[in-house]
Amino acid sequence: MYKPADAKGKAENVPVPVMPELAKENSKEGLEAFIRYWFQLLSYAYQTGDTTRVAGLSSPQCTLCGHLGGAVSTSYEDGSWVTGGILQTPVVDVRWDSSSNSQQAQVQLIQTEIHYFAADGTEHRELTAATNDAVAFFADFRNDAWMTLDTGIIR
Repeated sequence: MYKPADAKGKAENVPVPVMPELAKENSKEGLEAFIRYWFQLLSYAYQTGDTTRVAGLSSPQCTLCGHLGGAVSTSYEDGSWVTGGILQTPVVDVRWDSSSNSQQAQVQLIQTEIHYFAADGTEHRELTAATNDAVAFFADFRNDAWMTLDTGIIR
């Protein structure tokens, strides 16, 4: 049974997001499904410290992807963990260009606040406040699959 992380310990039995079949299609709807899935994987990483799944769908050139993966991994070093960080994508607006394999979208990304706990259960750094941001998302359909090229907050 799923148990979210709390001040006493890490999350347990976190369900692994499953890629919807639609997210495998080279279409506007397929990209929208892929983007939602990618952020579900990032949310899973925040809950577990396991960044391998989201990294596997991200280009090595995606700077923010690498930064996020490193930050999440660091938050789980030496028995540490986080609470919160859950992501939601209420709006995904794909700007489809049928003449290109590279596509872009704007995403409303909501994230709950994050608390950081050391192995002894003490909060060891200042919390990260909840956010509600507009995010640019760039992806490419190659080798019959979507790959995240870059993402970042729109200021």
